[in-house]
Amino acid sequence: MGRKSLYLLSVGILLAYYVYTPLPENFEEPWRMMLFNTYLKSAVHLATFLEMLGLNHLMDSMMIGMSFDEVPPTSDENVTVTETTFNHIPVRVYVPKRKSEALRRGVFYIHGGGWCLGSAALKGYDSLSRWTADRLDAVVISADYRLAPKYHFPTQFEDVYNALKWFLHEKVLAKYGVNPERVAVSGDSAGGNLAAAVTQQVSEYSRKNTKLDSRRLGFS
Repeated sequence: MGRKSLYLLSVGILLAYYVYTPLPENFEEPWRMMLFNTYLKSAVHLATFLEMLGLNHLMDSMMIGMSFDEVPPTSDENVTVTETTFNHIPVRVYVPKRKSEALRRGVFYIHGGGWCLGSAALKGYDSLSRWTADRLDAVVISADYRLAPKYHFPTQFEDVYNALKWFLHEKVLAKYGVNPERVAVSGDSAGGNLAAAVTQQVSEYSRKNTKLDSRRLGFS
């Protein structure tokens, strides 16, 4: 086998490794998933290589790469998007523009990323929160939290817990026109774990504190 043939074979194997991903036959838009998987593999391997050289921590490199996918808080014809802080925790707020005679539902959303990656500003999370606010006519609070490895657990739990408690204050709910009996807590991946944990914690707190009624907060 000639040198050129060997090079061509090597490139073909690498391309197959990075691009090909076995998926179910009924999977929608398989090439989009393959392209995303290719991007993710390439980013992880590059970040690992930089860490092996002692140039940068793997997670710091991944965050730099992900920052290119962040979008500013931009309102559109359906949803008003703003950024603020709840008890010093950064959050992005999505409020439907159409008028509502009744109080709206509220959704407190926690992004994933293994507690060491991601932010509410990522395009995917922004699109999801925007779609949820418009589709459900709900006020969506997309919360950020401090990330590992710089901040160790339970910092991530404490951040979203404090932000959620702030959101559940009567004055805050009234400010955003949210029905206190229709508040949901959700998240994806590691954010789903945090959502389950903070919901249990708020529920326990509401039972012990006479100032909070678990039924009124929607956690009963």
